[in-house]
Amino acid sequence: MLRMNWVSSGIASAVLWGFIIWATTTGINAATEVKGWQAWVTVNWTWLYILTQDVWFIFIIGLLFTKYKDVKLGRDDEKPAFSDYEWFSMLFACGIGVGLYTYGVAEPMWYYRMNYYNPQKIPIVNDDQRAQQAIFMTLFHWGIHGWIPYVLVAITLGVICYRHGRPMTIRAAFYPLLGENVNGLIGDLIDALSISCTTFGVCTSLGLGVTTIATAMNRLNSDISATSDTTKGLIIWVITGVACISVVSGLKNGIRKLSKLTFSIGLIFLFGVICADDPMFLMNSVVQSIGHYLQWVTVVGWDCDAWPVLNAVLKGGKNGWTHDDGTWKSTSKTWTQYAIGRHAEKNIIDAVSATAGNTADTANMYGATTSPYFMDDWTIFYWGWWISWAPFVGMFIARISRGRTVGQLIKGAFVAPVLFGFFYLTVLGSLGIKMQRVAELALGDSSTVDWSKGSGSVDCSAFGYAKGKLDTTLAKYAAGLQLQQAGYYPLSCRAGPDHILDVVEPYGSLARPFQALILIAVTLYFITSSDSGSYVDDLISAMGYESPPVLQKIYWCFTEGALASALVYSGGLKMVQAVSIVAGFPYTIALNFMCLALWRALQDEGGDEEYRRKRKGFNTCIFDFLERFNPDTAGASAPVQMERLLCVLKNFIYPFDAILKSKVAMGADYQFAMINAAAITGVLWTFIGLMASTHAGANTHAVAWLFCCIFIFCVANVRRELRNARNILGCALEDYTSVAILFPFALAQMEHEADADDKTA
Repeated sequence: MLRMNWVSSGIASAVLWGFIIWATTTGINAATEVKGWQAWVTVNWTWLYILTQDVWFIFIIGLLFTKYKDVKLGRDDEKPAFSDYEWFSMLFACGIGVGLYTYGVAEPMWYYRMNYYNPQKIPIVNDDQRAQQAIFMTLFHWGIHGWIPYVLVAITLGVICYRHGRPMTIRAAFYPLLGENVNGLIGDLIDALSISCTTFGVCTSLGLGVTTIATAMNRLNSDISATSDTTKGLIIWVITGVACISVVSGLKNGIRKLSKLTFSIGLIFLFGVICADDPMFLMNSVVQSIGHYLQWVTVVGWDCDAWPVLNAVLKGGKNGWTHDDGTWKSTSKTWTQYAIGRHAEKNIIDAVSATAGNTADTANMYGATTSPYFMDDWTIFYWGWWISWAPFVGMFIARISRGRTVGQLIKGAFVAPVLFGFFYLTVLGSLGIKMQRVAELALGDSSTVDWSKGSGSVDCSAFGYAKGKLDTTLAKYAAGLQLQQAGYYPLSCRAGPDHILDVVEPYGSLARPFQALILIAVTLYFITSSDSGSYVDDLISAMGYESPPVLQKIYWCFTEGALASALVYSGGLKMVQAVSIVAGFPYTIALNFMCLALWRALQDEGGDEEYRRKRKGFNTCIFDFLERFNPDTAGASAPVQMERLLCVLKNFIYPFDAILKSKVAMGADYQFAMINAAAITGVLWTFIGLMASTHAGANTHAVAWLFCCIFIFCVANVRRELRNARNILGCALEDYTSVAILFPFALAQMEHEADADDKTA
């Protein structure tokens, strides 16, 4: 018998299988559509992704300096369920391991030589600094920032579930905010979103890594095609099958053993490479790169590409920028898809330029070699990817961290895996850059590297390469072949999945064993990611029950495999990248409220006086509409169902009563309260009127949205004042967010609170 929450499981299944069917039937057109979704997220919300990551980090680190760092995730006398080595192995394998092989060499090489428009996030004077930036940007994307959402989810679930006896589901994390309302439809929606994000996140990893596995198999056996969809499909389903076996075996028998094996193989590979190459150079690079990261991470961590994006917008047109094929480049097309606002400035530029006989808009103006959307294409992809993994990795970390304290989890997750990841990525990136330099110096031709735009891109024909392979028709074919026979490649001219395999070619008889280790490690890391994701899906769908039926476990594994296949079939890397960003967006919003929920849970644990003396909520919940206004979930003085429904409908267009009653309940003069309520109501009506005007244009809508902002500000302030007057627990974030998103429900909540007797509310 299945043990599912049929609502959350059904919603998540509908989303996932709907996407699978749509992507499979639509094919490559699906990737184009999803890229449009990605554009909306990145263009409008880059600042949100960047800001929230940094705020979450400040919040989490701040916990280490409070009494809450000693809160135990479990009973006070409880010991950790896993040893430090087992804990770190599972934490590393689940959270980051797979990416080290997929991007360990490929990403530094992209920044060093393959990126046509250099990110230029740090000052670059010479090529050595370019190499250092390449490693720094890789560490930036795989460092502390990536673990922030994991740790936030893990601590929140650990405190609430282990200290307060809530089931291990994502909805439990919001219990301090919503109370028993998390057990209804709102909780089902939270869990459905979590299952969807988990599955998309895992499949992003599967989709990115399948090409690496196929390439490694082809390197070891040339009869196996590295590009065939059949090969990639078989890889996905073999991984899915093994993951099913692992997740059926359970946490201790399957996932724990696989994680230890995978981590051990990774250690053998890493230290084997160091010994086979130049240990002194590699250790120097590791130490130097860590210092460079500490020097620049604060600066780059707040970078939103504000000025490069403005330059791109202003130059849109003859010499503008577009994103047609995943790269930013000069084009004759008009700026459309990424337009922000009215851009009257661009019309002025074009008109004056024509009058002056100027057709320049030169590519050299305002640092044109800096990509205007580097943060969108790379950093926001990573932030979205990490965040989409947050539900499953965070819950998994919470599950394996029982018996440890909040402080131990923070230090363990931020220090050990980050430092080890830095070691890994720096070694692999340094080997890749060194191989590239050997190839360039061996050719001895200064024209190989194009410095005309300051980008440092490479002319691959100078190495005899075209489309990632040696081309016999090119003049430099013989030189390229000689390099290859010696075990060296111009990596900037090779496909990304080849990079990790190429860097071990110089080791002679050790090359094939190293490549075999890479194949085994990547495959096992994908298996551990898949089975961990399925395990978390099982937990959420089964409302925290740790031993759901086997059939249920197999179902979620099968769904992951089907989704990964659909992603690869419909658009490959670009599709996977776009999906991760889109899937991570709603969870970015949710994690902000998870911070607040965690703080309240810790206040409860610490017995804080302010938390104890305040009421835990309004007389009615703002999300009561999801429970069909069921009075059973409300306070003692809550009105009946129909009255609550009518109140909400009224407040869509007539907030007067809610504002008036709230002001009077706070002791305001009745006449003053009436004037205040009338003014706020007038602001809302002005907004509605301007938006509905048949002659409304861009200017009219701009004024309308200004009135909307004024309305939100005024109502949120009234809600805050009412909350303080009634001694209700809350904060400004809740006030402004609730009004901005659900203002009729917030107004109804305020009206019901004002109507209630203060003693019984």
